[in-house]
Amino acid sequence: MYIAQMFPAGLIVVVSCCLHTEVASAGNPRDASDTDGVSGGLSAALQKEEQTVRVTIRLVDADTDAPVHGVVRVTQKSDGGRVRLPKLIERRNGWYTTVPVVTVSLPATVLTFEALRGLQTETARVEMDASAGKDQTVTLRLKRFYNAADRGWKNGNTHLHIMKRTREETERYLREVPESDGLDLVYLSHLRRIPDEKSYVSNGIVEQGLSDDTFTRLSAGNVLFRPGEEHRHNFGRGGEGYGHVMLLDLVKLIRPVSIGPGIMRSGTDGIALQRGIREARRDGATVIWCHNANGFEDIPNWVTGTLDAQNIFDGGNRGSYRDSFYRYLNIGMRIPFSTGTDWFIDDFSRVYVPLQGKLSSNAWLKQLESGRSFITNGPLLEFSVDDYGVGDTLSLSDAKEVRMTAKAAGRVDFRCIELVRNGKVIAAVNTGPAGGHYAAMLDESILLDEPCWLALRTPLEGAKNEFDQPIYAHTSPIYVDFRNRRPFRPEVALNLVSEIEDSLQIVREKAVFAKDPELQSVMEVYRTGLRILRQKLRDHGQ
Repeated sequence: MYIAQMFPAGLIVVVSCCLHTEVASAGNPRDASDTDGVSGGLSAALQKEEQTVRVTIRLVDADTDAPVHGVVRVTQKSDGGRVRLPKLIERRNGWYTTVPVVTVSLPATVLTFEALRGLQTETARVEMDASAGKDQTVTLRLKRFYNAADRGWKNGNTHLHIMKRTREETERYLREVPESDGLDLVYLSHLRRIPDEKSYVSNGIVEQGLSDDTFTRLSAGNVLFRPGEEHRHNFGRGGEGYGHVMLLDLVKLIRPVSIGPGIMRSGTDGIALQRGIREARRDGATVIWCHNANGFEDIPNWVTGTLDAQNIFDGGNRGSYRDSFYRYLNIGMRIPFSTGTDWFIDDFSRVYVPLQGKLSSNAWLKQLESGRSFITNGPLLEFSVDDYGVGDTLSLSDAKEVRMTAKAAGRVDFRCIELVRNGKVIAAVNTGPAGGHYAAMLDESILLDEPCWLALRTPLEGAKNEFDQPIYAHTSPIYVDFRNRRPFRPEVALNLVSEIEDSLQIVREKAVFAKDPELQSVMEVYRTGLRILRQKLRDHGQ
């Protein structure tokens, strides 16, 4: 009963025939170096001369009839071959971003059209027989099964760069793609690597935007854009080094943007990331560790309190929650979950936070820093413990039975939802179809009689989204302090101590320092982390 009310079913598609001559904007900005094998799925019929027909594709909101941006895919019924749409911006798996109305040339045969927008609509599908060769119009009505805005949620991509495009192509990409994906906020970030940075067109936009109204102009539509920087160090072109951090909503670039000869082909490794992190924080920026557990300086920076959130799956699917989040949480730390896409927006990855009123970067980041977030590239999550929501702390002086409620909805079958306590699954329920999407709901009571953290997630294995990316979703925790204590697992703290000691040895072996003060400055970051962890162990009788 509740699922039917929360996730209404229903899908309406309309096909109409008429003469329509509206022309789309200029060509596809992707180049061969960024294709993902879509051409391999193209129909053989497209490789030769054939009769074509002009088809106007219209996308509208099913409830309001308002025109909307979205992503579309066109296939031939005869063999399932994907049809190229060269006027549109190519995404993955045969999908293309489109403005609300666009006219394209397609093969004069029986065609299947699919369309969606972001994570909150069902997939609209319609079949059209264009074999007569007459110009036609297809209207795809996008039905929302979930309205995050009405529930007070705003979503953002915290990690984005663009390369190998002209400035004009890049600005078109930024105008159309985030809007088609239903994003509310995007942080476009600067980074350096010699010689590749010559093609990093987003660098110029960020540099210019820090001194003029570029970001205001980019934000003229429904998506807010703000500047960021990826502050980083690697031993070698791509080898692991000190790590990468996102510095969001900067007032100026933190220099050096990238550290060391491994990236910059000159200089030394004598600057720890923490120096730039502290400077950015003094300027009011938010600091997010990138790429899950990649890099040696993540543990020291987390235990010294210099980071605000942790990214995972930004630019790949490396690692899991156990590599970073769960370890820190299991020694009593508060770790907000975050994510982004890195190069281009080739997934639906985003982080949601609750936010009432007008969207602003400062207000959104404050909610993220407070841990009131969930990350996803598919399912939409809701989770509460009694009257406490994600990011809240439940303080108990005695054992208490609490009620945990969890809900999730997604366009693609995400298999199940799992309730997690201190990293272990304590309850799960499978998904079920709910009209043109999938949903799951769980209501459990448990006894809380010790410090812990609780969260909702979907499993990482098996399901993939429309862009052929593994589906994930995870809330930040609800924390339970019991008799003024937080969870603390000594074996986890000891493991973190061991990793810092190993990192110290690797840095001594690999890093290049001009003089001893450089070495000591970098070493002190790790030594401080060790002192804090060892003190925590002593405080817990270890």
